[in-house]
Amino acid sequence: MGSMTPEPTRTLNPMVGVVVVSHEQVAFSMVEAARRVVGTMPGVNVVCVSSAEDSAAITQRVSHACSEVDDGAGVLIMVDVYGSTPFNVAMSMLDGTGAGEVLCGVNLPMLLKLATLDRSRLSPAEIAQELCECGRRSIRIGSELTGKIVVGGIR
Repeated sequence: MGSMTPEPTRTLNPMVGVVVVSHEQVAFSMVEAARRVVGTMPGVNVVCVSSAEDSAAITQRVSHACSEVDDGAGVLIMVDVYGSTPFNVAMSMLDGTGAGEVLCGVNLPMLLKLATLDRSRLSPAEIAQELCECGRRSIRIGSELTGKIVVGGIR
C-alpha cells in the first residue's frame, strides 16, 4: 500500500530517524494528524502494510524506509500491533549492526511527544522509552478520571 515520503532532516547533527509501520492506512493517518498539530516532523517515514503483502515485500519496504531516514544516529521503528507481521519484520531488523529499536502500540500522543524530543541527543532506545511512557499515560478510562460510577458497571 502507501508509503509517505519523509520530510528532509533539517539539522546539522545526525538525528534518530523514525519509521511508523501499520496495517492499512493507520500509520499514514496518525502521522498526518500529528503533522497538522505540530507542523513538520523531519526524519519520519511511514509504511502502510496491506494484508495481501508477504513478509518479504514488507521487509523490503520497511528496510527502504529506514534507509531513507537513517542519517547516522539510528532508527526507531514504531509499529501498531505487538506480534503482528509488521512487528516481526521490524524485530528482524534489530540485528545489532546499527543503532535501532522497535516500539509497539504506536498512538497519536506518542507521535505528538516525538515532535518535542531532541532526536539528535537521544538514542533510539531512549526515545522509545520516552514514547512508551507517554503512550501508557495517555490511555485512560473516563470514569476513573471523574470518579463517577458507570451505569451498569462495577465500581
